[in-house]
Amino acid sequence: MATTGFQKVKSCGVTPWHMDVFNHSVKTKTIRYTMKQILIISLLIVCKLSFAKIPLILLSIDGFSNEYLSKFKPKNMLLLANEGVLADALTPVFPSKTFPNHLSIITGRYPNQHGIVHNRFYHRDLDKYYHLGAAENEGLWLTAKPLWELAEKNNITSAIYFWPESQAKIDGKSATYNMPYKHETPNKKRFDKILTWLNLPLQKRPEFIMGYFSTIDSAGHSFGPNSKEVREAIVDFDQLLGDFLAKIDEPVNIVLVSDHGMTNVSHSIKWQEYITENKKLVVSNGGTQLYLYAKNVSALNDARSQLTKMPKDDNKFTVHQNNNFPKHWQFIKNSPVMPDIILNAIPPYVFESKNGHVSKATHGYDPQLTQDLEAIFIANGPAFKSDFKIGAFENIHIFPLLVKILNIPEVKNVDGKLSVLKPILK
Repeated sequence: MATTGFQKVKSCGVTPWHMDVFNHSVKTKTIRYTMKQILIISLLIVCKLSFAKIPLILLSIDGFSNEYLSKFKPKNMLLLANEGVLADALTPVFPSKTFPNHLSIITGRYPNQHGIVHNRFYHRDLDKYYHLGAAENEGLWLTAKPLWELAEKNNITSAIYFWPESQAKIDGKSATYNMPYKHETPNKKRFDKILTWLNLPLQKRPEFIMGYFSTIDSAGHSFGPNSKEVREAIVDFDQLLGDFLAKIDEPVNIVLVSDHGMTNVSHSIKWQEYITENKKLVVSNGGTQLYLYAKNVSALNDARSQLTKMPKDDNKFTVHQNNNFPKHWQFIKNSPVMPDIILNAIPPYVFESKNGHVSKATHGYDPQLTQDLEAIFIANGPAFKSDFKIGAFENIHIFPLLVKILNIPEVKNVDGKLSVLKPILK
């Protein structure tokens, strides 16, 4: 396992003998400095500066349920947690989908503020459906600044090996090193590239690195959270993580998170029998939610009328209208992407897709409905306390923590609060 704490002073080129000379010069209060003593002082200054540039690595494991830690006991992940910080749980924002949550982690904003309110939704002004990665070519989708843009603006070199919407440019800024997303890229190749970045010369090495891994999420969807396939995917990732950490020969700060958990699905809701999409009513089916966008008052009234004909069953879904969405959803801002009506499915139900396919398991439900959707938070390194536990918290609070570690000036007008995670810092 790699050392993730501070190394001894001699790692900066200062030996115990150097320290003795330096201490002696201080004790005798001499004002005559030899060239050797000046060199020693310079080395100490360089050492201090190098600590300030300890790389920060943010890794996301898509679909890794909090319960997987106790159920499958991945040894390297648990070792990282036991030697650092472990949260009781990381709470996803609503909806518990991949893109909204990854953007909340990296912007510190709720989805209604950063703009990505689902994996699939509609934009009234653009008259377009959102698709994964759409912000690369249309900047209006993403309405908050991600951390990689702030890092680069503050002369902090950043590197991304996949992250939702990492190809988007805000104010013309993107990460210095940025790998375009390719789903089939093996996890080992992703880890190897991060190692390559860490081994770059100091003037080229990124100080902030992000990585994203999706194999466990894919196994969960296809086979369910209790399957041997999920177990195998976790074992494989954990081994690669252990190998990765063992190859790091310098202090690093690592934050390991997931975006959401996974829960079983068994039934679909045949909503098409009651709701008709037309030119005046746009329906975006995200599986766990239906977002309804009415283009005028008449269309909105028609939609409400159609909904009255649907069978009332509180065990399958609930209906919510704009300005009356549940408070914890934080869908309080009217915007071009905010729907007029949301039908919110309740596990184990989903809204039927056009092809009728129902996966073994999914996510996206209201996080308050089931603990299955809880995610993970693990932190380890010189910036963090050791053997420290913290209670569950919402993922918007990770952003101000990362800002603090990177020594970026405090970012105003974000939803996340540094005070939530400040206790985990040394």
